[in-house]
Amino acid sequence: MPMRISWGISFVAACLGGPALAQQGSAYSAGLRVAQARGYENADCYARVFAKHAVVVEKPNGRRGWYAASTPAYNAEQRSRCGIDRLQDMAARQTARGGGTGHSPAIAQRIGLGLAARHGYSGSSAACFARIYAVYASPQPSQNGRVMYGVSGASEHVFAQELMRSCRLTY
Repeated sequence: MPMRISWGISFVAACLGGPALAQQGSAYSAGLRVAQARGYENADCYARVFAKHAVVVEKPNGRRGWYAASTPAYNAEQRSRCGIDRLQDMAARQTARGGGTGHSPAIAQRIGLGLAARHGYSGSSAACFARIYAVYASPQPSQNGRVMYGVSGASEHVFAQELMRSCRLTY
């Protein structure tokens, strides 16, 4: 009986400490390399948040690598914990590459300015609202085929909290 218990404890310890820990370490390392390559000041913080959100993906060439999707939650956590505005950085890199399609933080921010005006905010309050909106808004297909932006699902509560924390605004 004591042997079974010790074997069970060893098995649980191996499962918790073995591959799971190694995976987290390699995700952290991948995040650290990304942060350093992009010149982020708080590379350690970026890497920790990256590791929390990253998954292993297989690339077309058959190699595997860590990937953290640009979700509203991930972007917001990078911004609030590490002070890294990923959307602004992605827009700058996209502009440097000569454009592209997909999520446009600039468009989301313009929409945020319009929403801020509808809620009666102006000046620096509207700018803060738009900046936070651009972080949490994501492209959503519409019935007419055009891409619309919106804050949906679980992100709505976090969006409202971030508005209050960063801008002292209610939504």
